[in-house]
Amino acid sequence: MGALSGKTVLLVTHQVDFLPAFSSILLMSGGEIIRDKTYDELLSSSQEFQDLVNAHKNTTETEIQVRTSSSRLPIQSTGEIQSEYVKEKSGVPSGEQLIKQEEREIGDTGLKPYLQYLSHNKGFLYFSLASMFHMMFIIGQFIQNFWLAADIQNSTVNRVKLITVYTLIGCGLAIFLFLRSLYLVVLSCSASESIFSTLLKSLFRASMSFYDSTPLGRILSRVSSDLSIIDLEIAIKSVIAVGSTMNAYLMLAVLGILAWPVVFVIIPTVYLSILLQKYYFASSKELIRINGTTKSVEASYLAESIAGAMTIRAFGDQERFFKKNLDIIDANACPYFHSFSANEWLIQRLEILCAVVLTSSALALTLIPLGASSSGLIGMALSYGLSLNVFLVTSIQFQCLLENMVISVERLEQYMHIPCEAPEVIDDKRPAEDWPFVGKVEIYNLKVRYRPSSPLVLQGISCKIEGGSKVGIVGRTGSGKTTLISALHRPFTSSTSPS
Repeated sequence: MGALSGKTVLLVTHQVDFLPAFSSILLMSGGEIIRDKTYDELLSSSQEFQDLVNAHKNTTETEIQVRTSSSRLPIQSTGEIQSEYVKEKSGVPSGEQLIKQEEREIGDTGLKPYLQYLSHNKGFLYFSLASMFHMMFIIGQFIQNFWLAADIQNSTVNRVKLITVYTLIGCGLAIFLFLRSLYLVVLSCSASESIFSTLLKSLFRASMSFYDSTPLGRILSRVSSDLSIIDLEIAIKSVIAVGSTMNAYLMLAVLGILAWPVVFVIIPTVYLSILLQKYYFASSKELIRINGTTKSVEASYLAESIAGAMTIRAFGDQERFFKKNLDIIDANACPYFHSFSANEWLIQRLEILCAVVLTSSALALTLIPLGASSSGLIGMALSYGLSLNVFLVTSIQFQCLLENMVISVERLEQYMHIPCEAPEVIDDKRPAEDWPFVGKVEIYNLKVRYRPSSPLVLQGISCKIEGGSKVGIVGRTGSGKTTLISALHRPFTSSTSPS
């Protein structure tokens, strides 16, 4: 309107406030130009343009009403401010608000997130192989211990043979562990790469409405902390959870075989452990989900504060923003603290159960007449009973950790299937394979570039000024006929005389 008033101006915008100042408006929808008229003509003839203008007016009027009511009404609390603000904004349905509330799952989602993770890039195959080799390691370890315990007091067995067989079994166990670790790494890398590429493609192809309604912090939280958990934690925690569970139940089975009266203690112990685990899951999963959403709020607020740092300093409002940032950090730390407390609560009760099982096993072994030849088996049973505390707690703890970490898969899945824009390639809109036959651009005096998208085979382009008020870009077809491709009906000035 000022310095550029005598120049040709091309503006691409969603801000309808500026449109009345322009002489011609091209209204686009779905990647195509659907109208080419002035502001008044579009307002009277195009329903799409009317909806766009009315939506902008409603938004502006709502903001003015909120500011006016906020300045006049005496509000006494934060809750009243929030309710009053929502009431004033209720002119627009809550389902159509611009910034949508962050999505999160509620309750137990079962095996769904695990299946989603393993469905990426042969994840089921690699996880099955890793679990199989770990199971073979556990069975081999049991055979190794049983071989030593059963023949340690047998004088007919040569000591060299005893140690040699024990060592050979140990070497085989090392191979099983190596293969388990190998497939564990392959699972982690392949699933992480597939999830990352799918997520990145979904975000790059997402519609503009998604970015208008989604704060940047939510996206950053998912592509940073959640993706880091996918890269480094999920695969190894899953195999450790499965392996430690196998170890724990094998130890309970060994104790039940060697000291059969302890079965009456093992069965209620397993039942109580499952009940404790379910009770812990109910609160722990929700705490982790809340922690993920509050982390997004923290990242969004920090990014907004950095972007508006100059304005904040200009108004001397650093203290208020700093205090609010600390409040958001506290809100994010609260669910993490409660999650840690709940984890300690679970471990304490599991250790009590393990102590009861160990005490019962020791009592049963002393009461059962096993004889001197079975001293190796007695030592094996006590050794497994002492290790039960570690493996049972580790089993349930890693199951709970895995259940909490798999929430990252839920959060990433929400952003891996975002409605996308139009396809990158539209087959019926593609130019011919041999297009263009000949290409040549000639510019005289004017510093502009033009590449036509029409199907005309252009041999030359020239710019022409008629009466100083119209600019026409003219193309010549292969037959020599001159065709007007486009015209800009705005004043034009140039310091040099055009050709």
